[in-house]
Amino acid sequence: MTPIAPIAPAVKTSPPEAPAATGPLAPLDDTAESAPDTATTLAEEFSKHVEVALLAQQSHAQEMQLRLDRMKADFNQAQEEHSEILREMNALRDMALEQAKKDDDVLKKYIAMI
Repeated sequence: MTPIAPIAPAVKTSPPEAPAATGPLAPLDDTAESAPDTATTLAEEFSKHVEVALLAQQSHAQEMQLRLDRMKADFNQAQEEHSEILREMNALRDMALEQAKKDDDVLKKYIAMI
C-alpha cells in the first residue's frame, strides 16, 4: 500500500477589510470617473441637437404657413378682382341692352312717322 499524504490544515481566509472611511473611495479604473461625465456631455449634446432640430422644424413650419397665407391672400385678391371685372361686364352688358331697347323704340317711332 502506498502511504497517504497528510492533509494540510485548513487556512482561514477572510475578505480584505475595507479601508477606514476617511473619504470617498477611489475608482477602480480611470474610465469609471470619466464615464458619467462623458454620458452627461453626450446627453447634453444630443439634447442641444434635438432642440436645434425642433427649432429648425418650427421655423420651417412657420415659413411654410406664411407662404400659404400669402398664397391665400393673393388668391383671394385675384378672385375679388375677377368678381369685380365680371360685375363691370354685367353692368356694361345691361347698359348695352338698355341702349339697344331705346334704339329700337326710336326706330319704331321713326318708322311710325313715315
